[in-house]
Amino acid sequence: MSVNTNEEFDLDLLIQQIGPFGKYQLLNYLLICIPVTLTAMYSLAFVFTAGDLDYRCRITECDADNPNLHATFLNFTTPIDGDRFSMCQKFQHIPNGTVEDQCQADLFDHDKVEDCSDFVYQDDETTILSEWDLGCSEEWKLSLVGSINNVGQVVGLALSGYISDRFGRRTVFILSCFFAALLGIIRSFSTSYQMFMVFEFLEPALSVGAFNSAFILGMELLCPERRFLGAFFITAFFALGEALLGLLAMVTRDWRLLLQVAYAPTFIFVIYHWIIPESVRWLQSMNRTRDAAKIIESAVKMNKSELTPEAKAMLTQALQKEYYLNKSEKLHEKERDSNEYRLMSVFKSKILLLRILNCCFCWISIGFVYYGLTMNSVSVAGNKYVNYILNCLTEIPGAALSCILMEKIGRRKVLFVSLTLSSVCCIAYIFLQNAPEAAQLVVFLISKCLATMSYIAVYVYTTELFPTELRHTLVSVCGMIGKVGPTLAPYTVLLGKYFESLPMILFACAALPAGILILFAPETHRKTLPDTIQEAEDIGRR
Repeated sequence: MSVNTNEEFDLDLLIQQIGPFGKYQLLNYLLICIPVTLTAMYSLAFVFTAGDLDYRCRITECDADNPNLHATFLNFTTPIDGDRFSMCQKFQHIPNGTVEDQCQADLFDHDKVEDCSDFVYQDDETTILSEWDLGCSEEWKLSLVGSINNVGQVVGLALSGYISDRFGRRTVFILSCFFAALLGIIRSFSTSYQMFMVFEFLEPALSVGAFNSAFILGMELLCPERRFLGAFFITAFFALGEALLGLLAMVTRDWRLLLQVAYAPTFIFVIYHWIIPESVRWLQSMNRTRDAAKIIESAVKMNKSELTPEAKAMLTQALQKEYYLNKSEKLHEKERDSNEYRLMSVFKSKILLLRILNCCFCWISIGFVYYGLTMNSVSVAGNKYVNYILNCLTEIPGAALSCILMEKIGRRKVLFVSLTLSSVCCIAYIFLQNAPEAAQLVVFLISKCLATMSYIAVYVYTTELFPTELRHTLVSVCGMIGKVGPTLAPYTVLLGKYFESLPMILFACAALPAGILILFAPETHRKTLPDTIQEAEDIGRR
């Protein structure tokens, strides 16, 4: 059976007919999610590598070779700061050459204090704070680690978006995993703060594309009504990876060993070049329809799908290179000749430009709240490792709720509801400062659950909003600009030391306006992924 010259190669029809979420898609997702679990640890490793520790001034006149952090002589050697001994100052010592024991209360002048130059740290954990004495006046350098990491991600998103749309999603995915492992291991052998920071920047700059490319690789092979399952799979495994980071940090208690254990296994994913398929939509957008048809054929066989005669003929001719370009491909060739499909052409569309700006603000706000809550989870009353792990595991029900509700009420409403309620919970937490630790933790975790819902929704929403050939680029643009939020988030931990409620106030103020503004964007629920700029513009008109 042949197809006449008026028929088109309809990829959406074929994707519908291979099955909504069969064995092929499930296997593909599991293969993608395994490395996603590991890459999840990289984006937040600085929470523990640059984590805060308990420390105090070293009192040379009193401390032995193996000093005790909570020594009794602190009562007369160290001033009180709030409800604890000062971590950065000590009373001035008055030497007395007539006595052998210089550690006596009458030899310390309580009217004169001086800044410390040497410190004693808790002995059950090491971070770069204790490695290079980054406490007190140098404390800002710890927050800078998280910011530099996010600046590296900004650079990486721009780079990976371009490479992905030009050379393929799979290429970016594999290269990102390789560079993550290599640079992460090198960072663990840093000999100075400066060297550590250089690789803290380079590693995300060359590896951040792993998650975005994995997300798009999976989403582009699913029909609209099953995209929520794909989003849930990736997010659930990402949350497990974050929780695994907390478990490894609790077991290792050493920042160098933590990095080595977390990064080393990622080298193995180089073999994915021969295991996972390229994105069929990307192949089609590059006029590689025969390659796309081979992947569809494999999916049909594994899922044991029954194709209609029309679909069979279409697939057969594509495999034999006897196909006819579909409408999106024809338009693609025409627009390529006129350079319309360059990135700047998108910014000439007022409709898409306004949507990009709206999405960017939403990404900034959600990233600020999501990462800010994660970083501040180690400061909530209780065991910091347990709190962090619970904070991460809360993302799984958050992802499930988001995916279910996105199918019930749509993407926009989920974003609005989750962001608004997250803002309310952050304000409520402020009034629970004197409540039991369990009550504080529950409200905090609900806030994080809602922030996760909004993060899932904005990823799915942004993926569905833009045309195929520039989808990864535009998702990366939103993610790149959105990194302003996570870049600022580490400083909320520092601000919390001076005004305990300020971080939650800032999170509430960021979430609410983003939730309101998203209502002015179009709904993408159950819409076919747009292939062209015109189709993307038409989403809001349907």
